[in-house]
Amino acid sequence: MKKLFTILSICLSLNGYSQIQYDADNSGTSPRIKNLSGPRVGVTYVTSGELTRDLKEEFGVNSQVVSQFGYQFEKQVMGDDQIAGLVEGILLVGGLEYGLFLPSLSGMFGARFSSGYEFAVGPNISLSGATLVLAAGRTLDLGNLYIPINIAWVPSVGKERTVGSIKDGIYQTDYEKYQTGHRFTLSIGFNFNQNE
Repeated sequence: MKKLFTILSICLSLNGYSQIQYDADNSGTSPRIKNLSGPRVGVTYVTSGELTRDLKEEFGVNSQVVSQFGYQFEKQVMGDDQIAGLVEGILLVGGLEYGLFLPSLSGMFGARFSSGYEFAVGPNISLSGATLVLAAGRTLDLGNLYIPINIAWVPSVGKERTVGSIKDGIYQTDYEKYQTGHRFTLSIGFNFNQNE
């Protein structure tokens, strides 16, 4: 995991390769950021918790690392040549290497700066329920190719469930508290620069 964060830090520090790119607009209105919607691929690391237990007991997955494939949709809602406000929808499917279909949908609200850095926050819905997701990243500009690199964190959620047991012939109800486990996702995408 330490190597993953080291690689991500190096990628995010490449100042010379990252710039927000704006569409040419002769109408005199504010510039519009190029749409960086496109495919995404990545991995999710799940910390110990209810989700890893379910993956192991219900699906036979002993690893805490799951692949992710999907698509990110985005729309600029405001902006100038320094910052762009964005609304993003991210649909991912995980676990394909295990023969599983684990969908996840996130609705993100955030901003991308002229340096290429971006951050966003929003709701996430997956098979483990609804929660919050926080994300940050950077888009590298390699001429005709943009490479968005993002890391997202879905925090562990404390939940409670009813557990029944029979003691001395009497059914008793009790409550059990548990944590879902944190999820960290590193994703990389690509988008071609299409001159309009």
